[in-house]
Amino acid sequence: MLVLDKRAPACGSTAASTALLGYEIDVSLRTLGKLRGMGDALRAYQVSIRAVDDVARIAASLPEACAFSRCPSVLLASKRRDSIELEQEADVRQQHGLDAEYWSPDQVLDTYGFPSYGALHTQVAGTLDPVRFTRALLTRAIAQGAILFARTPAMDIHEDSDSLTVVTERGTTRAQWVVYAMGYEMPSSLRAGMVALHTTYALATEPLDDLGSWSGKCIIWETSRPYFYMRATEDKRVLIGGADTPFKDPGLRDRLMPGRTRQLESRLRKWLPTIETETAFVWAGTFGETRDGLPYIGAMPSCPRALYALGYGANGITFGAAAARILADICLGRRNDDAALFRLDR
Repeated sequence: MLVLDKRAPACGSTAASTALLGYEIDVSLRTLGKLRGMGDALRAYQVSIRAVDDVARIAASLPEACAFSRCPSVLLASKRRDSIELEQEADVRQQHGLDAEYWSPDQVLDTYGFPSYGALHTQVAGTLDPVRFTRALLTRAIAQGAILFARTPAMDIHEDSDSLTVVTERGTTRAQWVVYAMGYEMPSSLRAGMVALHTTYALATEPLDDLGSWSGKCIIWETSRPYFYMRATEDKRVLIGGADTPFKDPGLRDRLMPGRTRQLESRLRKWLPTIETETAFVWAGTFGETRDGLPYIGAMPSCPRALYALGYGANGITFGAAAARILADICLGRRNDDAALFRLDR
């Protein structure tokens, strides 16, 4: 196996990720059911649940600790009327055997200390250090015979009768299969309009002695769109992100940073009103969003040996685990009933 990375390993969107791992997709089960049919919607949610378990299993198998930890997910109702939708969403998920409970405002406040209009509470979520996780995966792959070329972009790919030729600055190589695992970046071979790009902003606080009633015991997000999201780290920093804006260019992204940082700090005070925090780091990252909230995984019909694992939306890490199963089956000639859910021509 040959791995080409146009950046240094674990840089790019990997380093920018706040790594909140949940089975929940940005599009609710009820809404996704209307877009894709309830059968496909339910299967997409089940795939995400299995992907969280896959990440946990992979993290446990690595010799280096990557700060993986399971925890609940709390989806806060941003407005009073959102609580009704969360109750309905919880009911639908329970009817289909998915983990979900509706929590009243008092239950959220008593357990975690967050003011809210209620919340959707699930047990299938987690956090990790994405940089340490990626580096550990690459180290293991190299030990098993993989070759990694950093800062080596693929300049072009040519299709032959029974293989693909990959052109780089170092030379060319032939392969039976090529996988584009590019995060949010859109390969030039894909049609425009499939994805909308956005910038999300994030900050990390200085380590805290006390995280209050929350204690960092769950990941937090909300029903508003765009939404804020928050988690704690091993060393008791708080990571909070959000204040998203459509991506236009890096210059505008950076000019907006001070104002977006103030928005993050304001939301931090709202969610943790009794805790005084100090901002340590701020950054921004770009992500892609599809109409149904699902990634693109699979082959282009025009070039079936070129496979794509494009982890759009807020679930890039768990979608990556789902893509690994699907694409491995394709390469090995095995049937995978989930592949149709994420096909590029859907």
